[in-house]
Amino acid sequence: MEQSRKIIQEEIKALKEKIQTLESQLEKAPSPEKEKKIKEGIKEFIRQTQLTPSYSPPITQTDEVEEVEALEDKSQQIGALIKLALEKGVVYATNIARQLKNPAILDEFHDTLVDRYYKILKEKGIIKD
Repeated sequence: MEQSRKIIQEEIKALKEKIQTLESQLEKAPSPEKEKKIKEGIKEFIRQTQLTPSYSPPITQTDEVEEVEALEDKSQQIGALIKLALEKGVVYATNIARQLKNPAILDEFHDTLVDRYYKILKEKGIIKD
């Protein structure tokens, strides 16, 4: 559990740095344009996690893939993946999503995760209006 927190804190720190760079570039941009660019930055960060080399997943990860696959509809699967991302980190949840071998789920997971992280970063004061 402590390691999961550390991973998430590291991810948030990396996102914070990326967003600060974007915000300085977009200082005078209108608010909707700024939000769009920041969300694009978050999405790029999430896509970078997919570049992590594949490896043989541990048994618990395989179990979680099976649990997510067993959920009845796509929205439940996305919800489970978001929960994993918030509990165990983006890289971990992205690995689970990739193992589902469903591009539609992976794409929707990315979009939902971008919105969720945007909201979290805004609540933490990392993103300012």
